[in-house]
Amino acid sequence: MADRAGALIADERELLHCLQCGGPWDRLATAVVRLWLRQSDCEAVAVLGLQRGDAVAGVLCHGVEGGELQTGQVSAQAGISGFVSQRLFRELVETAGFSSPAIQCYLWPDLLCGLVVDPGKQFQQSLADVADLQVLTRQLLARVSGRAVLLPDPSQMEAMAEFAAGAGHEINNPLATIIGQSQLQLRAAAGIDLRQSLETIGAQAWRIRDMIGNAMLFARPPELRVQAFRLRGLVEECLGTIRQAAPAGVLLRCDCPVDPELTADRAQVGVLICHLLRNSCEAMRGSGRTGNVSLSCRTVADCLELQVRDEGPGLGSAAVLMHAFDPFFSGRSAGRGLGFGLCLAWQIVRQHGGAICLEDAAGQGLCCRVSIPLCRAVV
Repeated sequence: MADRAGALIADERELLHCLQCGGPWDRLATAVVRLWLRQSDCEAVAVLGLQRGDAVAGVLCHGVEGGELQTGQVSAQAGISGFVSQRLFRELVETAGFSSPAIQCYLWPDLLCGLVVDPGKQFQQSLADVADLQVLTRQLLARVSGRAVLLPDPSQMEAMAEFAAGAGHEINNPLATIIGQSQLQLRAAAGIDLRQSLETIGAQAWRIRDMIGNAMLFARPPELRVQAFRLRGLVEECLGTIRQAAPAGVLLRCDCPVDPELTADRAQVGVLICHLLRNSCEAMRGSGRTGNVSLSCRTVADCLELQVRDEGPGLGSAAVLMHAFDPFFSGRSAGRGLGFGLCLAWQIVRQHGGAICLEDAAGQGLCCRVSIPLCRAVV
């Protein structure tokens, strides 16, 4: 009895530490599954998450005779779409040893992880009874640090969106006055120096307006206009647009052998592809490197996977790793881009019910991976 009480106290301390400080994947996943087994009537619980490439790692916990908890590791190959498609996740769950038809799956594509609960024969609670555990699980898994893939922080992105929405309106009004006044003064200006100064003021004001426009788009994206369309034609349009502005020595390559029909917002998917390609091209330009920017597409079950890979310097510093998806943040030198490519890409992927992540190749390039459902239901 004393040993069991001591184990429970140790679990509670570990849980508090993880909530306060976060931690590596294994530690947080273990805290989650032990929490479920301690606080519910479940027979077994597992947490599965994408690590790198198609590798999935998980922690499984089940009770044994005497009330003790037994924790073990599971692994599988599924890829990013395994955390977007409910069907694929179910198949992944089966490979982890869960075969009961009564299992419950909770999938969080934005965190690239999911929770599997086997209620067992002794389960007497309703799903509402464990709703708080589900919320707490998501909070814990959102605090994973040092993961092999880089994900946007959902809570941080939502807070930034709220700030951008409020600040955008307040800044736009005086900005419109500055632009209008500079244009009026420019019409009457006679001296060359004065005209150049007014033109500079106007150009920089317009640049601020572009940034505010992007911030507003990130904060309050337009509603999706879902329609059926073929992928290949859209990809060719995007490649044509980006090739016109690609830096010298950077070659755009495409490997899209499939031409699936998507039911999604065609314009937004096009913006997504262009942002990812442009981001990779600018990374190559900023580092002075030459080489390839490659776009590949494939279908996995009921999902479309896009991958954009460059041969640039990668993410590099810890600051870039921490803020890569943040609005206004750019790992390039000042004046190179507005820092909205990845955060707008995240917003588009989120609206389509998909997932996005970055994988750094340690100075040998960066890979952005996206998965979205082939058919986005009209809401």
